[in-house]
Amino acid sequence: MAIFFTATRTAMYPPVWQTAAAAHVTIASAAMSRGRGVLAFPPPVVNALSTLEDVQARYGGCFARAMRMPADAVVDLVEILRPRLPRRGLFPLCSTGLALRYLGGGSYVDICAVFGVHPATLYRSLWEVIDAINATPSLDLDFKMSCHQRRLDYAGGFQRRRGSTFGNNVIGALDDVAVRQEQPLASDVQCVAAYDSRKGFYAFNTQAVCDIDYKIRWMSCMSPSACHDSTAFASTRLGQILLDPTHELTAAVISAGHCLVADEAYAASEVLAVPWPGSGRGDRWKDAYNFYQSSSRIHIEQAFGMLSWRWGVFWRPLRVPFAKRPSLVRACFRLHNFCRGHATARDCVVAPWGNDSVGCDASFAPTDMVGSNQRGRRRDCERSNLRVRMTRRVEERGLLRPEVGSMF
Repeated sequence: MAIFFTATRTAMYPPVWQTAAAAHVTIASAAMSRGRGVLAFPPPVVNALSTLEDVQARYGGCFARAMRMPADAVVDLVEILRPRLPRRGLFPLCSTGLALRYLGGGSYVDICAVFGVHPATLYRSLWEVIDAINATPSLDLDFKMSCHQRRLDYAGGFQRRRGSTFGNNVIGALDDVAVRQEQPLASDVQCVAAYDSRKGFYAFNTQAVCDIDYKIRWMSCMSPSACHDSTAFASTRLGQILLDPTHELTAAVISAGHCLVADEAYAASEVLAVPWPGSGRGDRWKDAYNFYQSSSRIHIEQAFGMLSWRWGVFWRPLRVPFAKRPSLVRACFRLHNFCRGHATARDCVVAPWGNDSVGCDASFAPTDMVGSNQRGRRRDCERSNLRVRMTRRVEERGLLRPEVGSMF
């Protein structure tokens, strides 16, 4: 049997000198057939996608759907990122188009075929653009809670859009979302199980605050999905400040009567307006407060929906290296704000044939859908003077939940 294997391997693998000689002959014949010398270098690969018209010609009428924004918005974004993109390599418009198509949900196989690049070039351009997006000051998530005028502007926006139910004290809506990802490696994290959510997939617990215009003003993507929402917020820098009543910023926010609206997953405080537990337990004014508080809080849910609808990279679990996943998520949040602030990208229909994510599961999932008895804390024992004042304001104005006044 040993002799049989030796003979077979000899027949399958010719001597090294024969293989080397055949390779030299092949290279020489190929070079001569192209009219070049044997030692000539291969011709450089020239990327033809150097202008907007080149990219538009590849996608035709589906350009806005592929890039997730119209052509003029792409041009404006390229000009913003140009100072921070490498001068060598692909043209800025081409590298930005590669990144936008990938973040829009495109497959790397199709992207490489359309743009005529190698997968390594695609991913190198992707991270160059993501780093440029996160390093551009004009794309920063500028909450600026320390600025009193900015807080007044945020509060005025909620008051104009949602009426004067709570006056002008709501300055933002806070919530979190689970960004689905592939299972992290044991070499990447201390505890892999910490990223396994109760919904049966691995994810990040991403906290975010939005304004009345659905712009993300603050976000944090540093907690695993197994972390409770309130704990995840408390571990962030903003959470540590707002949950410390002795901090200068927190004292200024409380004295001005400003607050963030959040769901029942967060602990009630003097800066976080959360619902009453148990739907008010039969109290019609507490129930009315919960209704109007939810009407203000829904903006962050809608912002998450807009974000997931536009950037198809969230339609499937993130498959990029673990250490780079927070940067990708943050870049998508910044691009969401850019589109919300752009004149034409704001209302651009990027999915003209309905839902682009048909056939796959959207990977944004709320993480607060459990009962109060599963949260490990007594919500009915939490005290908040802010919530009492806001409920009293609803009662003074006689604002009940619409169409249910006869139930009480």
